[in-house]
Amino acid sequence: MRSLARVTFLFAVGVLTLASAIWAQQKPFTQDQVQAMVRSGLADETGAKAIDQRGIDFILTDDFLQSLKTAGASETFLEALHSAKRPLPPTDTTKKPLGQVQVFALLTGQVPSHRVAMLVEERGIDFEPTDDYLQEVRLAGGEDELVGALKSAKVTKPEHVDPAYAARQAEIRQHAARGAEFVRENRYADAEAEFRTAVHSDPQNSDLHFNLGEVLSLKGDWDGDIAEQREALRLNPKNDGAHGDLGTALGQKGDWDGAMVEQREALRLNPNNGRAHMNLGVALGQKGDWDGAIAEGDESLRLNPKDALAHYDLGVSLSHKGDLNGAIAEYREAIRLNPNNWQAHNNLGAMLATKKDWDGAIAEYREALRLNPDYENAHVALGFALGLKADWEGEIEEERNALRLDSNNDNAHVDLGWALTHKGDWDGAIAEYREALRLNRNNQLAHLDLGMALAQQGDLDRGIAEYREALRLNPASQGTHFYLGVALTKKGDLDGAILEYRDVLRLNPNDPLTHYNLGMALERTRNRQEALQEYRAAYELAPQNSDFQNAYERLLRQRK
Repeated sequence: MRSLARVTFLFAVGVLTLASAIWAQQKPFTQDQVQAMVRSGLADETGAKAIDQRGIDFILTDDFLQSLKTAGASETFLEALHSAKRPLPPTDTTKKPLGQVQVFALLTGQVPSHRVAMLVEERGIDFEPTDDYLQEVRLAGGEDELVGALKSAKVTKPEHVDPAYAARQAEIRQHAARGAEFVRENRYADAEAEFRTAVHSDPQNSDLHFNLGEVLSLKGDWDGDIAEQREALRLNPKNDGAHGDLGTALGQKGDWDGAMVEQREALRLNPNNGRAHMNLGVALGQKGDWDGAIAEGDESLRLNPKDALAHYDLGVSLSHKGDLNGAIAEYREAIRLNPNNWQAHNNLGAMLATKKDWDGAIAEYREALRLNPDYENAHVALGFALGLKADWEGEIEEERNALRLDSNNDNAHVDLGWALTHKGDWDGAIAEYREALRLNRNNQLAHLDLGMALAQQGDLDRGIAEYREALRLNPASQGTHFYLGVALTKKGDLDGAILEYRDVLRLNPNDPLTHYNLGMALERTRNRQEALQEYRAAYELAPQNSDFQNAYERLLRQRK
């Protein structure tokens, strides 16, 4: 009996010594080694720890897991296997044939179909594309060029294909295909569910984590996106798409320096990554480098001339540089390529408004709101444009729509107040201006418009105080200097009024009404020589105005 115990002890020591030697090699476990651990009674927490440390070099199947469970493997051990890491792919993967899942990964990652077709032609594929597969590619956004490239691509199949692995990959491909299709249909919750299932089936697939992160970004879940892209990069540090998407997510969280680092790494790995050029441009713009942003946008479009989003972002950069015509052209091209881009419609409306094309601006704002009725700033902008067309009822409706969506939108309160003044509701207007200032004490227009409303109601002192506060916030406001001059004139402070009118003319020497008002103030202070000069300037700038003409000719006659 003691001899038997001795043999058993020696056997156990031998197993443990063997296991320790195996673990010390730090290579991923093979299927045979995992089965040997179960047979040796090591499929417990000790074995789970080893699996966590070293990972496995094979694809798990349900049948294999069930066989281990039947043989006595613990739940802890089975869970460790399920989440085990597999070896990182070789570092030089750029020339490897594309797999079935990779094609969907690229399409879901918003790589243009034309670019995917180029990659298929360059690298070939490792599978025979069936009619069903090609139809899935079409549903995921693949165009005829890509389908043709897949049909004619060089096929280089792996030498040995495990049937279980092939079956699992086919299942994953179907989830990825459905996920890509759902992304195209803007069904992001459904797309997320498909990619989560795919990741659960193959948690060591960098491309699937990349795609899941992309979908989460489309849902506005930037923290989730960042987590998935970091996991994608842990698995494959050379995944340029994951670097690019991580950069985009970091930018959305306000980390523009981090965003630029990731986009530049994406471009180091793949200089032809058009989206990385585009998003690097966005980050440069956020740092105030609009020339750099434009250069990156141009390069992005050189690579992908049909990328609607790249045209949109270039439009943003051009608008910040003051190139209104260039921005309008880019927004129009973005809309031609993607008529459902509500942001492009909104921004095109803003550019047209800047050029005082109010009818064009109104049409674009309406289209933006048809596509996205809940964008309150488009309601505000549309209301403002309608007001400039004297459609006060229309402006009131749009500003109230904006406030229904966001009662804290101070600009909507200001614009609503302005429309109410034109309907004669001064008390209502004053209430709106005060609410805007409660929300934002630094809203310069709210101070200006409140000053005008108070002055109209006869409260000149409070009106003047509001004008002065507006000028503190924006000393270059021509209109505020003018209205302050008018209020000071009514108070009898002619010297103060003269100073304000001169400030207006310093900002805009060609304002005939200010020349006229300055002339009247100077005449009342008996400075008739300068008054005559101001009346003459007003008359020469607006010869059709009879008041300017009469004032100039009257004072000219008095001098003779």
